[in-house]
Amino acid sequence: MRNAVFLVVLVAACASAPSQRAPAEQLRGCWINRDAGATTMRWLPDRDRPDVLAGVRHIYRQVGAPVVTRYTLEPSEEGSSICEIGDDGAATKCWRVARGDNGSLEGGRVFVDTHGEALRITVIGDGPERTIFQGRRDGCD
Repeated sequence: MRNAVFLVVLVAACASAPSQRAPAEQLRGCWINRDAGATTMRWLPDRDRPDVLAGVRHIYRQVGAPVVTRYTLEPSEEGSSICEIGDDGAATKCWRVARGDNGSLEGGRVFVDTHGEALRITVIGDGPERTIFQGRRDGCD
């Protein structure tokens, strides 16, 4: 009986544990949000740096050209960081990717949440909560 209770507790703990997949595995591919127009996001390997993912978000508007924002997901010894990239190709702002419950939110942390075919990327602790992207998996054209 004691072993059965231990097994049930162990299984419940595993079922509620956060995904331990690497951020690159979670992000890689193409995503879309069709609410109020369309927003797309692609995360594909960087041509010059194979360990880095390059992200491009397009916000399509009713009038005018889409708003384009570029990002990178870069691994480091401390984990991974997502950086917003300026027109000159340099990082304008970087956030460490949150892993589990540990770590300070000072300076902001980016949370990459995937569930099935859904993705949400949110920055917390760097001013008001900011959602970079929220949508569903889409095919890459």
